[in-house]
Amino acid sequence: MIREIRDEELVMGAVGRKHAMLNELGPDAPGERTPYAAYVRNEELHTLQDLVSDSPAEPAFLVNAQVMELYFGLVVHELRTAQVELRADDLTRTLATLRRAAAHLRALSGMWDSLAWLTPADLLPVLRGLAERHGKDSALQSWMYRRLVFVLGLKTRDDLTPFDATPTRQHQLRATLSEPSLYDDVLAYLARRGHPVRVEQRDFAEPYVADAAVVEVWREVYEKPRGDLFALGEALADVAEQFTNWKYRHLMSVRRTFGDRAAYHGEPGVTWLSPTLDELPFPELWTARAAVG
Repeated sequence: MIREIRDEELVMGAVGRKHAMLNELGPDAPGERTPYAAYVRNEELHTLQDLVSDSPAEPAFLVNAQVMELYFGLVVHELRTAQVELRADDLTRTLATLRRAAAHLRALSGMWDSLAWLTPADLLPVLRGLAERHGKDSALQSWMYRRLVFVLGLKTRDDLTPFDATPTRQHQLRATLSEPSLYDDVLAYLARRGHPVRVEQRDFAEPYVADAAVVEVWREVYEKPRGDLFALGEALADVAEQFTNWKYRHLMSVRRTFGDRAAYHGEPGVTWLSPTLDELPFPELWTARAAVG
């Protein structure tokens, strides 16, 4: 009973106070940490939630954003690993890596369930707090998400503009923009397997242009749905589908919380996000399906 009262007092004391969650600074001495704490770094993790509003919804909003950031980085790691494996012609390992990436993206998309209850009244105080403390757009662009988009092959130089104020990250993103995407490595692999895919030096920072010859390669693969190239196509399709599911749920969350009001770089939120649903990675993989049969 005494413990329940103390917990209640702690919760009530946090209500209406910015920058507060139920997190307490842990021990500084390494010897006080359990092996679990030393490995997971949970002492630091539970002190990284710096609130900007009195909205009771903000802890969930912020924690989900932070976890999504970790997933973005994890998926980028997996996809870049798949690129290395493809370049070594190790398709068995590539398939396993792509399946992991699809599973991570599925979990990432499922995180929107944790915010499905969010309403305008919940979110608007958070956005106002962000504008007061950090500026209206500062929290609305993730450089790791942009890196993920580039690795998937969805490239445009305009996407670098929001990072003008952060030259280090912009330089890193520009490097990723200029490198072959995962799909460029897939096409190079298909060419090495003897398929009529043109692998030429091009500006990888430019948007990829679909090729009818690549459509035909995937059509032939899917005419007889077996073998390792069919498995590769399906693993890529899983990655693209789960990534697009995340984008769709993001769009629906925006619709529910602030609709088409000015949001992303001054552009209406829904209007800015909606076209991105048509940006599918690995374009010929999808076009070829209409030609099968």
